[in-house]
Amino acid sequence: MFSAKGVLIEKQLFYLFAKLKSMRANAGIHLIALAAVLVAAGATFSYGQAIDAEIRLDAQSNSVEVSGRFLDAGEVRNIAFEHDFAGVSGLAERISRMRTLGANGQEVASKVFAPGEYAAAETISAFSYSVRLDAPDRTGQAHVSWLKNGRGVLFLGDILPLVLGKASSSATVRIINAKGISVGGCSSLTEGKYACADRASAVFIISPDLRTMKIPDPALNLLIEGAWNFDDDAAAKEAAELFETYRSVFGGAPQGPFDIVIMKFADETPPGRFEADTRGRTIVILSSDAPFKSQSLQRLSLQLRHELFHLWLPNGVALAGRYDWFYEGAALYMASRVGLMTNRIRFDDFVSQLSTAIAFDRTSPKGVSLAMAGDTRWQGNATTIYARGMLAAFILDLELLKRSKAKHSLEHVLRKLFNDHDRRKGSKAEAVPAILDAFAAFDDTGRLAKELLERSEPLNVAAALENSGFELSDSGRGLKVKEKPNSREKAILNKLGYNNWRKLSR
Repeated sequence: MFSAKGVLIEKQLFYLFAKLKSMRANAGIHLIALAAVLVAAGATFSYGQAIDAEIRLDAQSNSVEVSGRFLDAGEVRNIAFEHDFAGVSGLAERISRMRTLGANGQEVASKVFAPGEYAAAETISAFSYSVRLDAPDRTGQAHVSWLKNGRGVLFLGDILPLVLGKASSSATVRIINAKGISVGGCSSLTEGKYACADRASAVFIISPDLRTMKIPDPALNLLIEGAWNFDDDAAAKEAAELFETYRSVFGGAPQGPFDIVIMKFADETPPGRFEADTRGRTIVILSSDAPFKSQSLQRLSLQLRHELFHLWLPNGVALAGRYDWFYEGAALYMASRVGLMTNRIRFDDFVSQLSTAIAFDRTSPKGVSLAMAGDTRWQGNATTIYARGMLAAFILDLELLKRSKAKHSLEHVLRKLFNDHDRRKGSKAEAVPAILDAFAAFDDTGRLAKELLERSEPLNVAAALENSGFELSDSGRGLKVKEKPNSREKAILNKLGYNNWRKLSR
């Protein structure tokens, strides 16, 4: 067991508010002009068919050559690519030398309407193009494809054509010239060839220096690149224990197996930086190492506590629509709660993190609700999503505990959401009504959840803290525990982990 220092945790929390996560930016705006032209032409098109493709890596130019064909019957006359993802723009501009071919193998003339958008007058059966994969300079290496010196990350979602409409999202791909490869979200057919049911969640890790540790129960594969200051065995134990804690929180686990990839950035990076992306059943963590062994494992624990949550929400449930206001805020909050449950952080650290969130929320853009921030997340509202989302989760947790006399908590809502909307059940529901209904099922907190979602001003933390055992600090911009909480308030504090250290020391 280890206990992280408050300063380190608060610095990591500060970074988490600003760091980019893996939610698809709205590419539809860029396609409006193309769609209008196609409709005006009076043609009917079948978008985004299943694909069979060959991806050839070029380590010298940090690029890939893609050639492929559409497998499904249908009249495909346009191809479009991802423009922006998780705040990284200009992705479609990496595409060059596009060739579109007809059924007879002859080239079909196509017109470029915008970077990454091509339309042809005749049916397209096959295609080829190049993708330049220079690594993003500052942020985004855990979210978009890149190559450097023969290592990197390939996300099929930004390399292969977009899936539009209701067509198949599957792809069969052959990866050529990769020296060391690990695959997430696909099954192996033959050496170098893979079947991917959903190309948006398919991940290929390219590195000659990967080693794998298998954790049979839960079914985790831990893939580590290079040397770190933590031990492999300690990392595997940490991942397994945190996974089991979340299994308890949610009352079950999504369908596995799961891959956790830990690798370095494209270039030498100073200590303190990391990015992570949970795509399907694959967690990708890019990080610089901490200078000391204890700090290195603390950092990994922090990253895992946040990203493992996403295997359940949003990846393990069938919910439609934008609701990152909930699953990002809840992930940040539950990462702290799980940190307390497993004695990874102290209660003072938990209070400090919430104080940081309160301070962020006070400076958030006025007139922007959580619902609005979700739609404009990558246009400057990521901080609102994280800070206010975490505070909303905290406030709802407090309210559940107060109304139920500490019998119900946010964990009960999460458990119900996962049980009712487990992706394995097949049917998809709208996210916001499902979330509000889940809260309504426990102590009628659905209306409060709706108010927090729609509130466009900083959250009223002072009102939420009444009879909770907490109060605002003297500055009004932080949180502290009351000096003399009453018995009900003590029950709430203890439910949140106030006396965890006493239980662990027995």
